[in-house]
Amino acid sequence: MDYRAFYDQLFAPIEVRCGAFDRDTIAPVIGFDAGGPLSFRTIGRGKRRFVTYVSCELAVRDDQLPSSLGRFEIMVHADNEEWVRRVLSSVGSMSLDIPLDHGHTIDLASFIEKSAVIQAVVLESFASVLVDGTSYGILACHGLTRSELEFTRKAGVEALMDRLKAAGVYPNTSLLRQPVSLDA
Repeated sequence: MDYRAFYDQLFAPIEVRCGAFDRDTIAPVIGFDAGGPLSFRTIGRGKRRFVTYVSCELAVRDDQLPSSLGRFEIMVHADNEEWVRRVLSSVGSMSLDIPLDHGHTIDLASFIEKSAVIQAVVLESFASVLVDGTSYGILACHGLTRSELEFTRKAGVEALMDRLKAAGVYPNTSLLRQPVSLDA
């Protein structure tokens, strides 16, 4: 497989909507297969408060359980690289054991500090791309507070996304933000 050509096709919708990728890739010293974090392509690193991070090693894995979009990579717009590497690498590991898809929420309580503002994530379909006749996707990840997670479980993902957009929070994940108002 020509990985460069594959990722050029898969990441094309991201570049259209978010801008050109930075030249360098964030690559860990200890690789994902050995228990380290994922590798990430970025947009705006060192130039923007909210950097776009996209994993770049999951969709090519035969052991990843596909979403409704097919095998996928995970994307987030966030202001904390350490959080991204930790959380998205955990979500990436989960994708090898359980199917993840649009609308799924993941409670981070087992490995995030109890005092952290962002306590969960929700996944959203960002793009579906055909590469050599096979469907692949990008799932966007959005950080949630505890109250937003509970609201999502009761009212659904679309109702939460509407609240995040109205509050000006969507699509960015900030570890310092306040919970959005969840009143009707």
